[in-house]
Order: sequence, then C-alpha cells, then structure tokens
Amino acid sequence: MKIFVSAAEISSDIHAEKIVSALVGAEGPHQVMGIGGPRLRSIPGFQCVEKAESLRAMGFVEVVGKLSHLRSVMARELDAIERFEPDLILTFDYPDFHLRLMKKLHDRKIAPNALKVCGIPPKVWVWRSHRVERIRRYYDGVWVIFPFEKKFYESKGIPVIYEGNPLAADLFRTQAPKLSLDGFALAVMPGSRDAELKLHLPIIPPTLDRFSKRLGRKIDALIPVPNGLSFDRARATLISNERVQYHFLENGTHEVLANASLGLIKSGTSTLEAALLGCVPVIFYRVSRVTEWIFRIIARYTGPVGLPNILLQIRDRKASVFPELLGPEATPERLADALFQLASQPELLEQKRLQGQGLKEGLVPRHDLAASVAIRIREWLRARPFKESPRKKSMAIAAASFLWSSVNRVRRYAYRLGLLRSVLPSVPSILVGNLQAGGTGKTPVVIAIAKAAVARGKRVAVVSRGYGSRSERGATIVPADRSPASLDVNQIGDEPAEIKRNVPSVVLGIGADRIEVLKRLPPVDLIVFDDGFQNLKFRAHRTVLCLTDRSRSEAVYRDFISQKKYADVVLNRNELEWAVDELPKTPIWLLCGVGDPDAVLRFYRNRGVDIRQLIAKPDHATFDEAEVKKWISAAEQAGCRLAVTEKDRVKLGDKFPTVIVLRRELRSVDWIPSLF
Repeated sequence: MKIFVSAAEISSDIHAEKIVSALVGAEGPHQVMGIGGPRLRSIPGFQCVEKAESLRAMGFVEVVGKLSHLRSVMARELDAIERFEPDLILTFDYPDFHLRLMKKLHDRKIAPNALKVCGIPPKVWVWRSHRVERIRRYYDGVWVIFPFEKKFYESKGIPVIYEGNPLAADLFRTQAPKLSLDGFALAVMPGSRDAELKLHLPIIPPTLDRFSKRLGRKIDALIPVPNGLSFDRARATLISNERVQYHFLENGTHEVLANASLGLIKSGTSTLEAALLGCVPVIFYRVSRVTEWIFRIIARYTGPVGLPNILLQIRDRKASVFPELLGPEATPERLADALFQLASQPELLEQKRLQGQGLKEGLVPRHDLAASVAIRIREWLRARPFKESPRKKSMAIAAASFLWSSVNRVRRYAYRLGLLRSVLPSVPSILVGNLQAGGTGKTPVVIAIAKAAVARGKRVAVVSRGYGSRSERGATIVPADRSPASLDVNQIGDEPAEIKRNVPSVVLGIGADRIEVLKRLPPVDLIVFDDGFQNLKFRAHRTVLCLTDRSRSEAVYRDFISQKKYADVVLNRNELEWAVDELPKTPIWLLCGVGDPDAVLRFYRNRGVDIRQLIAKPDHATFDEAEVKKWISAAEQAGCRLAVTEKDRVKLGDKFPTVIVLRRELRSVDWIPSLF
C-alpha cells in the first residue's frame, strides 16, 4: 500500500507517526511519502517531500509572510502525489493549507481513487463553518480527538473515526519524577511556533515578577522544551533572578505539569494536558493586532478557546472554569492577578484541579489508540464509508426563504401591535414547531413530550394539521380510547397516525383550522401542537423549536432565524441523541417518504446499517400496494429486505409483515418536565 501523509505541526507529526507506523506494521509492504517532522521522518523508508518545520506559522498576518514558500511547497506536494499515485492520503491539522491542497487534487483529478482522511480537522464550530462543505467534498472521512467533534461531524453527514484522545492516552502511561524545588512551582508554556514565542515571551518576565511580589515567594518557573527545538529565543529572554528561577526541561511536558499545581499556559492542547494532570491552567494567547481584529470583528466568537473549558461545555468565555486572557487582555498585570487569585486560595485551586482531572473519563481510550485508528482506516480502504453528498445552494431557495420569512415578519408585527388577535388555550399548551419547511424532526419530539406527560398522569391532546389527509379540510377528533389499529391513515394523516401508534391514550385533534379543533376537544390537562409556529391565529404557553443546520439557501425557511428568541426551548435535530431498536443485520433497501430522507439514510448508515438503495419519496407521500410489492420483490432479488421509517410504516398498515421498520426515539428527555 502507498501512503501519502502531510503533517506540519509538532503535535501532528507525533500523531501521524503513530498512526502511519500502526498502518505500516499491520500489513506490508508499504511505501510512505509526504511532509513531516522528526517523528515521521524516522519511519524507515519515509520519502520526505518537505520538512514540516518550514511550514509552521500561526495567525492571519503570520501566514501572509510565508505565502510564497507555501505555494512552492504545495506545488511540489501536488507533483509528488501525482507521481506517487497513493492508495491513502492522510493530512493532519494545518487546515487552510490542506483544504487548498485537497481542492487542487480534486479539480485536477489527481489520485481520484485514493482514500482521503482528514486528521484533526479545523475548529469549524468556532468560525468559518462553511469549511464543513469543503471537508465533505474533498475528504472521505475525518479522524477527531474529542467526543464533541465526533457528534458534530456525524451530524454533518461526514464519516468519523473517534477512538479516544491521543494526549490523554499518553499522559498516564508513565509516572513523572518529583522535582526538588524550594519555591512555588509554576508551569510556563509559551508555545513552540516562532510567531507565538515572539509575542508571548516578552510578557512572561514582568508577569512572573508581579506574581512573585504579590505571593511573597520565589517562583520556580518550569518550562518544557519541545523535542527538536533549540528554544534559544526563550533561553535568551527568560533569565533567572532572585524572584524567579527558570528551569528548562528537555521534552519534559509531563514532568513539568506533574510537578506544578498551577500554570501559565498558552491556548492549545497543552491546556488540556495540564488540566488532566492536575495542573490548573491560566490560559493566555496573544496575536498580531490585525489577527485579533479579524477574529473579534469578523468571527465574533464569544465562547471559550481553552480545550478544558470547551469540554466542560462552557458557553460564555467570561464564565470559564479555567481563566482565559486573550489578545489585549493578556497583560502582565492581569495575568499576574489571575495567577495570584488561584495561588492564594488553595480550596479554589483544588476545586478547579479536580474539575480538570474529571475530564479524563471519556478521553482515555480503552485500547491502543493508533492501532484502533489504523484498523478503522483499513476498514474504510476495503469499503468506502458513506458520506452525505455536498449540499447545493440555490438562489431560488434563498429568495423563497427571504420572501416567506418577510411576510411572516409583517404578520407578527400586526399581532404584536394588536391589529390582529390570537387565541391562547385555556389549559396548558406546548407548541412544537420549526422555522424551515419540513424535515426538522418535530414528530418524534411531540411523541416524547406526549409520552412524558401521560407518564405523569396527564390527559393529553395532540393537535395536528394532518397534512394531505381528508381531515385537513375539517376538524376531526380521535378520542383517547380509539384503537390505533382502527385508524385510516388517509383520513387523519401519517403524522397523527404515528403519534397515536406511539402514545395510544392521547386525544387527536386534526384540521387546518386549529381554532375550530380547539373548540371541539374534550377536557384535557395538556395540549401539544404538532407544528403551527407560523400559524399566528393561536399561540401556546410554551414553545419548542426544532432546527437543522441547513442554511436558508439549502432549505426554505418560513421565518428568519431571529424568531427563535421567542421559543422556550430550541432543539437542533442534529444535536439530539437517539435511541434505536435493534438494527437490521442484513442489507436493506430504504423506502423513505419524509422531509429529509438524506438525514435518515445518514443516521442509519453511520450506525453500520448496510443500505444498498434509497427510494426517496416526497414528504407525506402515499404508497400504492402494488408498487410496494414490486419494491419488496426487487429488494429480495438483490439479496436485501425492504425497510421503512416508522412514519412510513403507518401508511403501509399491516399488509407487509416482511418489511423492516426502523424506529428511533429521543434518548435524553430530561428537559421535557420543565415545560409542564
């Protein structure tokens, strides 16, 4: 097998070498070529196109200075890949460079049959989310190192490998020796890139001098020197004095963090290493003024950047567990103050230390991480993973979204000004709606809410329009004691039938005129509206909005996204956790008449279901009996079985017992009782 690997960062070089070594060691013979640091170049027979050290840059301005060199390297890399004709292309980190490289490979049809895997993909959840589409287009899958990344990329229809975190895997293998120190031990990690050292080193001496004065103790500053770097700039800047003694430890990250309870650590993977080893990081990062302005004005990201804070699910950087001082905030005065606040309060320091060490669960792999990742990559080589097709954006859809949303905005103003009046039910009510025209997964949420209410002894009515049914034109009431099996799906609609099948004791109210339906309902304790966020003639006491990640040019929006501020709960369908019945072990054909069939296909394929063909029908479509029999027969001839979603199952009735039903429900419903 021929492997082409490209890794430009120190940490990426380490990860890449382990995975490539695992691939090379498992089967042979292999040829390996690419861009790498000392670790990759140590692999026997590695053909080096360019040393990784020549590519390191950080920030917008810093990268501009290397553009000419980067273009030259990319040209040589493209030429090398074309000549090498690899079976596998692995890229690690350095996203802008590698995404441009992969685009050129795609456009020029170089190595079209190679499996392409993106290792440590860009942080698209922070900003520049459009890069997701580029990853989807140019790569077959991604390897991620954090559990929230796995969930994120799965939600985007991109195959994911997550086998644990390599940092956590390595940290606990050996025990670091204790150092003999007479001062306050402080881990100091200013970074390894030239641009980082240029900006970070000047602020460290005045910071530690102030910290030492306030603490009233000598500081032993422990500084790990990355393997392969001279760190001459750091040694020339960080000179010991009577208040601060600097200790440089060769390749001693583990040793430094294990001997210090507190650290001054630049944002990056080092902050996670520190937290896991019980060293509380004060996180800082400085960039050029232009880079800082671009990030603050254009990205406008207000969440945390420190990995421990992100893993603790902190939403607002100001509420970070581990202090973060970024850009102009990272002054010697403020950094010294943050260090003193923790060092002078042992109980607070211990509390944060335990929070950091608690992150170990879920990150430490059970098995050899590199070997596990290599196994998954070999599986992908044998059978390419399913990935959702790149989404096409349409100006027509964008225009329709704008016009429809604008009309509804005017209507909402009319109701808020009192020009029009809406009806509020006399009993507690919950509306489950959306901003998009279908495909957001409202019905499972309605079912979950109704089930939770019935379990609490409430009499529940579900009001639905019954799209496409005969009842849509009138006002039909299905009583609580009516058997689901006796219902005519064409009379009441597929979604009401699905709700009744899952929650038999609910009352169904069906019709486009929801006001008339409300008038005819028998006495109940709770009303759940299935859809109707844009039907302003009535309103509910509580509102739940279901969203997807599709943009206004990919799906028609009926409201501007700003309207979600009027909801009590906002659920992103891609973020919901689902529990599924036993998955089919035989290959299937999937018959799907829902708003977003690709999402259903992606969900089950990502869980290992072998779906050979998708028969996609419009939402709420009805199925002809003869047509279904034809599909069943064709699937059997192909060695498969026909499968349908639960929503489509109610349309088929009990006529086709051989059809597999794919069922799923919300796994997490803890948020529902707060609505009652």
